[in-house]
Amino acid sequence: MAVQWEEKYSVGVEEIDKQHKDFIVIMNNLYEAFSTGKGRDELEVILNDIIKYKENHFATEEKYFDLYQYENTEEHKAEHKKLKDKVDAFYEEFKTGKADITADLMDFLENWLIDHLINQDQKYVSCFKNNGLI
Repeated sequence: MAVQWEEKYSVGVEEIDKQHKDFIVIMNNLYEAFSTGKGRDELEVILNDIIKYKENHFATEEKYFDLYQYENTEEHKAEHKKLKDKVDAFYEEFKTGKADITADLMDFLENWLIDHLINQDQKYVSCFKNNGLI
């Protein structure tokens, strides 16, 4: 289940690619902690990393969307919101003991990331390139 960075995920913006790579590291840390039976405290630290990551990363992308008037801004922001809402809801349930990390959650996060990198993020590459960011 560990995710490896592939060049096909690159959007050509060093700042954003680094953030994507950082998320892969966090995902792999979560997978390792889950698969080796780490305690809830360690899992919560990693979930906190995901919360912080998504806030920072989504703000970075959306800053450029607004700056360059990216035509699919609303669609892309809606995709961000879906993940944000799901992760935030899960985190609240995890903190109260109502939810545990499961293989289904790991699969969801991995599938969302890969799909988002390939099918959503690649759509803004030409906009960023046309505006000199790439």
